[in-house]
Amino acid sequence: MLTAEQSSSYRWVMAGIAGLLMTTSFISLTSFGILSTAMASSFHVSSEELTVLGVDSFSIGLFAAFFLGQGGVFSTRLKTGVLVAQAFLIVPQFLIPLSYNLVFLIIFRFVQGLMIMMLALFSIQLEGWFASNERAKALAFTLGAISLGSAAGGLLGAVLKSFGWQQSYHITGIIMLVGAVVYFVFAKDAPSQKKEFVREGEKGHQSAWGNPMTWIMGVIQIPIAWTLFSIGGYLSTYSHYLGYSIAQSGSLVIAWGVSGFAAAFVGAILGDRLSRKAATNRGILRARLKVMTLADVMMAIGIILMMTIGHVSFYALMFAAVINGFLMMFPPNYWALPGNIFPLAMVSAGAFGMGLISNSADAIGPLVTSSIIVDVGWTGVFLIMLGLSLLGIILNVLLGRSGIKIYEGEPR
Repeated sequence: MLTAEQSSSYRWVMAGIAGLLMTTSFISLTSFGILSTAMASSFHVSSEELTVLGVDSFSIGLFAAFFLGQGGVFSTRLKTGVLVAQAFLIVPQFLIPLSYNLVFLIIFRFVQGLMIMMLALFSIQLEGWFASNERAKALAFTLGAISLGSAAGGLLGAVLKSFGWQQSYHITGIIMLVGAVVYFVFAKDAPSQKKEFVREGEKGHQSAWGNPMTWIMGVIQIPIAWTLFSIGGYLSTYSHYLGYSIAQSGSLVIAWGVSGFAAAFVGAILGDRLSRKAATNRGILRARLKVMTLADVMMAIGIILMMTIGHVSFYALMFAAVINGFLMMFPPNYWALPGNIFPLAMVSAGAFGMGLISNSADAIGPLVTSSIIVDVGWTGVFLIMLGLSLLGIILNVLLGRSGIKIYEGEPR
């Protein structure tokens, strides 16, 4: 039975403004890589070293973010959680141009990475506004915005370079601030959901770490997370390595980001359509796993093409990046599942637990990538991504066929 919020047309306003906020937030992912060449002289290091330190510290923050939601601290205060995440992002954006100290840069980039906690927060918040058979479409706005924001960062980074990197940081910071203001003016937590969380919370907090699905779901997103943030941080670097210009590298990042944004909606529509035919939570899980497996396949094909034809021409590399961008079919279906696999009292802890495990790849992936680029070369980088893609496909198939216990109540 649908709640009043799940029947309200305002639910699409919620999806849209959440997507806007994620778009403005993820400008910081790729704009840093584009601006790093100009920033390097101010910090008295090479652009390569600055890129590695900035991307790696940001990525470690992406992992650490999911510690912050343990214990269900934001279960009934979702907008407060988003406010905290935005403070982590926006305040350092204005502080970085004020100091040319490399240690401060690393700290500020780490703090900015903590904003990724919004993934779990929006997964929970939009669950209160959308029924299970249209939840992925709602999340496509927010998760596709990771790629769209990355594309915007690539575009803005290239356009604003003429202003100087300090001014570019201030301008992108203002854009992030505008996105945050729009969200906090219009966003609402679903009252029905909040009442349920309060009622369940009175029974005592339930830890998700004893539930096998927390661990399984965390692991199956590692291949996507590893590739997404490694490609997002180093795609322009790979383009430079192949000899393409800064302008071409910016266009490449934009193409990859736009394809990911489109793919998020394609995956969401497929997943919701398949879920609509399922009468049980297990049926919904299996339906979404089919789309998640297809996303892993597209990711693997894109990686193979980058390795084999990326050097042939810039447009061949762009085609490979667009195919790889379809890995974004995975996240909307993945983050639509907590309400179907965990009991209500465990949804918040389960979502943050899934994110903590899967986002360990955010910390490890770029670190390993930056190390392998120097010691082994790009072939080693892509072979690891390809191996993880195949692992993801296998794990998805095994989970779909398993009878492991999940939430057995009515689909929410």
